[in-house]
Amino acid sequence: MKKSHRLSSIFPISPPQGGSGGAWVLICILLASPFLLYAVTLLQPVHDDWSYFTTPYYDFGDDFTARLKPYFSYWRPFDSLFGYVLSLAPGLFPTLNHIAVYLAHLVSTFLVYKLCRTFGFSDFARNVATIFFFISPAMLGTVLGIDSMNQAYAQMWGLLGTLFYLEMKGRARLPLWLGCTLVATLCKENGITFFVIPQILAYASGKISFRQAMKDTAWALAVMIIYYVARKALYNENVCIDDEYLENTLSRKLKNIGVFVGMTWIPLDYVSLYHAPSRNLAVVAVTAALSVPFVLYLFFSKPRNMRSRLFAGLAVCMIIAVSPHLVTLISAMHPYASLGMAALIVAYLTDKAASRRTVTVLFALFIASTAYVDWHHWQKSYQSSMTGKRMGQEAVMKLGRPVESVFIIHIDRGEQKYSSFCAIPYDAFGWGKAIYKETGYRWPKIISDTNITPAETHKIDSIVRHAVTVEKCEKVLLVHGDTVDILR
Repeated sequence: MKKSHRLSSIFPISPPQGGSGGAWVLICILLASPFLLYAVTLLQPVHDDWSYFTTPYYDFGDDFTARLKPYFSYWRPFDSLFGYVLSLAPGLFPTLNHIAVYLAHLVSTFLVYKLCRTFGFSDFARNVATIFFFISPAMLGTVLGIDSMNQAYAQMWGLLGTLFYLEMKGRARLPLWLGCTLVATLCKENGITFFVIPQILAYASGKISFRQAMKDTAWALAVMIIYYVARKALYNENVCIDDEYLENTLSRKLKNIGVFVGMTWIPLDYVSLYHAPSRNLAVVAVTAALSVPFVLYLFFSKPRNMRSRLFAGLAVCMIIAVSPHLVTLISAMHPYASLGMAALIVAYLTDKAASRRTVTVLFALFIASTAYVDWHHWQKSYQSSMTGKRMGQEAVMKLGRPVESVFIIHIDRGEQKYSSFCAIPYDAFGWGKAIYKETGYRWPKIISDTNITPAETHKIDSIVRHAVTVEKCEKVLLVHGDTVDILR
């Protein structure tokens, strides 16, 4: 068997001759990882983190196989199995989630570096693209999240399959690519885009002919059909699609495009822009002034660079990677889906830029701005998560003893939030699930809640009577802002 058939040719133990100059960036990332991972593991659950499959004791019913079947609008058995592991050891939540997400991002960073080598980009371009992928604000919604494991691993397996497709020869090439892409799809549905991305990249870079690309796409189509048939065969009554994903208005589509373009190519401090209590337009202006020139210079220092077949292929693949979200819903997590392709575009444009010296200076400013933006988003995420944890501890202390059932009345004051970074207190509280976590998932077994506005506080007495006499709840809590009180 030729060396090019082996995995060792794709993941060499030692750096290649004449191409090891860029390895320092990977070493720096590895050295920084323990500190970054520690910071991430300090974050506690907020909002969707409390209600996704990757939480302890998620209710799939009594049938274990329900975890392996489509559930709601998802078919994500790996997330469901991860949640099962956490149910066996709930004390690992959410630390194990954070570790898993960060490791996926770290592996994807290495894959981006390797793909840059595959395309023959210079050491300098590889370094820039690798750092861009690792620190870009487009990764924050995924890497800082707990329920985002699916997004991180769909990217990782998709990039790995792409690397196999581009670099391997022989019979193992197609099965490895198709297998990795199928796993990516079972991690999250947008992973299905990697059934077409590698062929476009290979054709655009001159690695294969158009005929070969079509032949390989036929194999990919066969696997996609098998996936679709299996999903339909396993369809059950729990499968449904959130109406939010079906909103087909112009404003929704424009917002999707804005979030995608903004998070990917306009890295500024969005906390200071969108979160009214934290708004600071001076910070927005400074972070934009430091980071945007780098992006503008890459694209416009030599505009003819954007007329090549490789650039067109990379751009098309970036759009394809994020397309499932563009046609449904894009939040802060979703631009991560196309971040790998965006990083390859950065590598290509860096290699073709008019002045490497200018790129170096502008990228240094970009790093400084992005480091602040990343830190600020982490800080707000930490504050939000600590609010939820403190509220859970306060509720446990005021309840005083284990109870079987709790009813929560939440006075909704219309607090503003910004994604999962700046969560409102009640969302950070997990609608009462923070109590469950603080008791080691022992009690309360039943948590019910209702929302009222400040103008409806006169209804509290009747709600309490209903909760006690009809729903037979042992305790009734009142949540207003970040304070938890006992009503009965």
